[in-house]
Amino acid sequence: MLKNRYQEILVGMGLMSLVRGLISLKRNRSTLLIDDPRFFGDSYHFHYLSEMEVYSLLRLGRNYDIPELMVLKQFLLPAGVEFVTSELRLRLGKTPFENLREVLRKFPELIDATDLDLPYKDSPESFNEYFIEELRRYEMACFEASKRPKGLRFELQGPKWIKTFYSRFSELINREYAVSKDLKYSSLIHLLGLSAEEKLKTYLSPEEVPFYFFRMLSPIYRLHDFFLNTQLKRRLLLLGGDYKESSIQFWQLHDQKFENLLLASFEGVISGDRVLFFAHLPEDVPFQVKSKYPIFRKTQMTPIKRIASPNPPTDLTFVTHNKLLGSETPYRVLASGAGVSFYDWPYPELPGSKPEFYEKQIRNSYRHDAETLPFDAVIADFKGSLSVTMDLRESREKGKFEAPILNRLPLEVAVNDRNIQGFEYWGPFRYRSLGLLSLCYGIEGI
Repeated sequence: MLKNRYQEILVGMGLMSLVRGLISLKRNRSTLLIDDPRFFGDSYHFHYLSEMEVYSLLRLGRNYDIPELMVLKQFLLPAGVEFVTSELRLRLGKTPFENLREVLRKFPELIDATDLDLPYKDSPESFNEYFIEELRRYEMACFEASKRPKGLRFELQGPKWIKTFYSRFSELINREYAVSKDLKYSSLIHLLGLSAEEKLKTYLSPEEVPFYFFRMLSPIYRLHDFFLNTQLKRRLLLLGGDYKESSIQFWQLHDQKFENLLLASFEGVISGDRVLFFAHLPEDVPFQVKSKYPIFRKTQMTPIKRIASPNPPTDLTFVTHNKLLGSETPYRVLASGAGVSFYDWPYPELPGSKPEFYEKQIRNSYRHDAETLPFDAVIADFKGSLSVTMDLRESREKGKFEAPILNRLPLEVAVNDRNIQGFEYWGPFRYRSLGLLSLCYGIEGI
């Protein structure tokens, strides 16, 4: 039986809501996690982790004695990420040395022509060891900086050629088209932003550059979230928390403040001190998440005949073209493992827009990409609106340096543009930068 009142009600089932629930229980707060199908928090960067996110989750496991996170590597599968643009195909996700070699093949201008042999003078193993040590040093510096209001200034250590690589990446990734007359790096930042944060970006602030640098060269792992979440949910119940799989039928608000809710499963009225939404921006609810940034919702094609393998898709392919960088159809994403798992196609959220309006376009795009990528265009179902991509292409803060690691995006839960007290947004876009990494640092928040 559920209680009548909780100190924290978490809405949306996922890794971070489960971790937050366990932390709250260890702080002796009564906690209810509601798995409402309208509130889902799936994002590419929540499933495909670099070494930075792995270290951060391992730390949470140690700090809060969460055994499942302490053995996180048991839930990781080797994965790959591919970026396809008008000019190149960049395959990443392997060892740091293999990723470096791939980037230099496609972007040789990142180091001096006379130094192109230097990355190969030492063994691949020695570079891998060096890179992971630098990555761990950066991640630890980010964690320490997240406790302070001031930001982080990070200096890469190592041989001259890797410092040149890093500084040129920092310079070229932000070079204006008016100067470069080339969209090569614009395409790269476009797809890096999607894979690392599910945000569309045309500019990286100085404090974001090292995060994208390490993310680009890091090994990538696919989190086996079904097995991990199942075990975390069991631990939540063992610690005295409550879990309910049900849609929320009614929300009672009074004077812009949350009062209580009623589940469709007829559990009675439930009230709480705080309601935390661990989800994308929901639809079909009597409130909205205010954002000054445009958003894209995604339609999806999924095979009618599902693959029998219990493993999730391990490979992501992000596709764009130069003419799409500023458009209303800025990318597509294909996920595959033993076969096609899903194909995402975004559309802008506009007044009156519905995913059904775009079904013909996504089906045409699916067939076209099957011919050009190529992949087997299996018979697939069209699904409606799913997760969300935040559009930050017009957002630039060039004058701001050393911004706090936990810099919140101005997202508030509101009714008629008036904020609701007791409602808090904790979804994938809670923080301005660093994706899942910043949410791992902020999950302990008051």
